[in-house]
Amino acid sequence: SKLAFSGRSIEESDKLEEIGRKIADKCKGLPLAVKTLGGLMRFKETRQDWQNVLDSETWELEEVERGIFPPLLLSYYDLSSPMKRCFSYCAIFPKDYEIEKDILIKLWMAQGFLGSVGSTEMELKGGEYFDNLAVRSFFQDLERDKDDGSIISCKMHDIVHDFAQFLTMNECFILEVDSRKELRMDSFPSKARHSTLIGVREDQFHPSIYNATNLRTLQVLQMKIRSVPAALFHHLTSIRALDLSHTAIEKLPSEIGKLLHLRYLDLSYLDLGELPEAVSSLYNLQTLNLNWCQRLHKLPKGMGKLTNLRHLNMEWTDWLSILPRGIGRLSSLRTLSKFVVSSNREGCRIGELNNLNQLRGHLEISGLEKVTDADEARKADLMNKNHLRSLDLVFSFGEKEAMEGVIEALQPHPNLEDLQLYDYGGSIFPNWIMMLTKLKVLRLLKCESCDPLPSLGKLPSLEKLLIGHMNSLKHVGPEFLGIEVDGDAGNDMRKIDGTVSLVVFPKLKELTFRFMVKWEEWDATTSTTTTAGTSVSIDTGGTGSGGDGDASASSGTGNGGEGDACISSGIVS
Repeated sequence: SKLAFSGRSIEESDKLEEIGRKIADKCKGLPLAVKTLGGLMRFKETRQDWQNVLDSETWELEEVERGIFPPLLLSYYDLSSPMKRCFSYCAIFPKDYEIEKDILIKLWMAQGFLGSVGSTEMELKGGEYFDNLAVRSFFQDLERDKDDGSIISCKMHDIVHDFAQFLTMNECFILEVDSRKELRMDSFPSKARHSTLIGVREDQFHPSIYNATNLRTLQVLQMKIRSVPAALFHHLTSIRALDLSHTAIEKLPSEIGKLLHLRYLDLSYLDLGELPEAVSSLYNLQTLNLNWCQRLHKLPKGMGKLTNLRHLNMEWTDWLSILPRGIGRLSSLRTLSKFVVSSNREGCRIGELNNLNQLRGHLEISGLEKVTDADEARKADLMNKNHLRSLDLVFSFGEKEAMEGVIEALQPHPNLEDLQLYDYGGSIFPNWIMMLTKLKVLRLLKCESCDPLPSLGKLPSLEKLLIGHMNSLKHVGPEFLGIEVDGDAGNDMRKIDGTVSLVVFPKLKELTFRFMVKWEEWDATTSTTTTAGTSVSIDTGGTGSGGDGDASASSGTGNGGEGDACISSGIVS
């Protein structure tokens, strides 16, 4: 396997090739075995290390005569103890199941495989373990992020899955039921620590499951149950991870508060209107997933008690218009996908963001029209949230001048890579936009009073720019590209930062204008170039002065990567 020699010089590879061939012979031509051993040998540096693998007694073990297991065992034995636990835990998933990396890491966290609760590096450590297992071919069918190439999800080969179950000795128990047949189960396995129930109907929580008092993980798949028996929570008090997502549950019993060891709770895609106040008693909770709970309109008042909470996922919860006071006490939060500013007594003021400086990834702040002034906005302290990479600032109807002060005070850390301003009612954009030198994606939507546009052509890292529903904008001038006109009479030389270079938007790939109903003119310059491959899309969504409706601009598509794209002036006639 080429993987075994990855990163080695030709001289090193030649010295190890003979031993490598002998090891390959022991794999008996099985592709998975060869691939697995290749992943193992990549981490073996010396000739003696390779010889030790060849001479290992594992090849001769009678209990693993199933052909593929010896190579897997050799690779497994080479793992650290925490990584061994992380791998064997994967036996909880059904065969051919798509395992999301992010979810798996949080499940490992819940079981204590990644260190203590107070550790600040659990997520990073979990990512390293996952990537290491992938390199060693314990995972396959890797799906990668199209932007940065990081792994999003994976599957396990059936044989690797069998191997994981072999290691756990029924500690991971999967119960799959054919809906056409009656479930017959006399007793739940007493050794089961982690269980997945597939296709079990609402009335099929067999009473014997209540005896599984040592159960640490329970997840249900393909179950259209509408309720969970309260007795379940009375008995399974050792549960660390509970996944009830994608079921038809409309209400949770208050007895869920008895799961004091619970660290991971997934309620995504449920028809819940609210959560029981007892959820506030789950003080060990690290992850709470509420994505796509579209009927959810309130959270427990005592959410601020969950001081160990690290991930609060609430994407696509459109009815959730208020967050309870006390969220600001959750200083361990790494993920807070949504923050709703409120002006009433029960809801959050923007100052509750002040201490949440561990936030990373994406954050949407809505209800910003309820922030009274710049001093209040400054309490959010976005500048100190250096781990945030994506930020949405969402306004609604409000006083124009107040909004301008508020948005200027919401200056984020310059590490930000993705920014959206939505429904902002001020007439000028914040100055800090031009300080975001790492910004890759910018969306300016429904900023209906803003005119002119900032000098976005100067942003050195910008790759995607979307501008839409800016109903006051009639003229786009050279300032948009970052070009200044020399003030000397008779001299129309245009310059950027005092130089004669007219390359703008150096990294831009997509430039899109949408629903610009009053836009009449784009006064650019024929000598202004962007990088090759820039795509420009313009749809004004209305009529200009001549009834055409489209301001015109031209941009080359790179012609296969050759040359620069040119933005030229266009006027609606």
